[in-house]
Amino acid sequence: MKIAIQGGGVGGALLGSLLHSVGHEVTIFDIKDKYFKPCGDIVPNVYRPPYSWEVEYEIKDFAFYLDGERVYDVSYRSPKWLTINKSEWINSMRSRVRQVIGNHKPDTRDFDYVLDSRGPYPMDREVVYTTRVIMKTEEFSPEAILEFNTKLTGFYWIFPAGQGLLNVGAGFLEEKNSKKLLLEYIKEKFRKYEILDTRGAPISIGKVRRKEGRIGEARGLVFPLSGEGIRPSAISAEIAFNAINKGKPLEQELRKGLDRIESRVAIQSLLLNWYRRSNISMRKTMLRHFLRSEILIDAFLEDKLDLQGIKESVELINSGGINT
Repeated sequence: MKIAIQGGGVGGALLGSLLHSVGHEVTIFDIKDKYFKPCGDIVPNVYRPPYSWEVEYEIKDFAFYLDGERVYDVSYRSPKWLTINKSEWINSMRSRVRQVIGNHKPDTRDFDYVLDSRGPYPMDREVVYTTRVIMKTEEFSPEAILEFNTKLTGFYWIFPAGQGLLNVGAGFLEEKNSKKLLLEYIKEKFRKYEILDTRGAPISIGKVRRKEGRIGEARGLVFPLSGEGIRPSAISAEIAFNAINKGKPLEQELRKGLDRIESRVAIQSLLLNWYRRSNISMRKTMLRHFLRSEILIDAFLEDKLDLQGIKESVELINSGGINT
């Protein structure tokens, strides 16, 4: 079949590569010939894609700060998160298929399927504007840090991105100029550092107007509390591939296969909206209770905040999977 994919990010590149591998004629339409979207480059260590990614760092240790105070830390016996080279992984998959670069749209008459994988760029949902830097520092720490400020809705992050390298970022709903806040934060946290790269991008956190024919972040598959979208986007690409390749109804298969992920996204959206409507005192109380619960933190780190996910976290803790 002839298949067009708008957008060559996680979902589009993986779907295109999978379809190409079994003989379908795939064209990716993208405004750029190489993929790059800045983010934390973090995935929970619970998923392996059909085409492997390069792991830059394995993260076992986590620390949570609330208004400058360290309120909780946890260490896992096995890696909980992976820092990956997302851009290299995506571009290696894109290189396998035909690409049309620029502001071109596929003519639906020329293709059997046209899928939308343009990330947040239909811009038909609420987004948060994030900025991240890659920096070199002698103050490198192997732990991942998430720091919350109750005056804002969002968080700062500090993630190990390789030995001696940190991925430091920020995103807040109330402040579009996250770059200014981030640079001030870095000056407060570090004495000596060298910023190697600074970039920003919007990340979806709101409900999309329509899902039909869409995969990945274009479909709204980003967890609003953590901003993690790599894994759900890849999973949606796998489901779309199986549906198309086996001649099954695409939207029906996507709804069925993504039911749990979309349910967890919806739960996180409810929690986020509840938080943002609360006053500062209530926010501090909610976050303090949340960040001191090893069960809820474990569920948060894998984006599994529902009854089944909390049950899984309890089982992990009872089995001794957490050191402290």
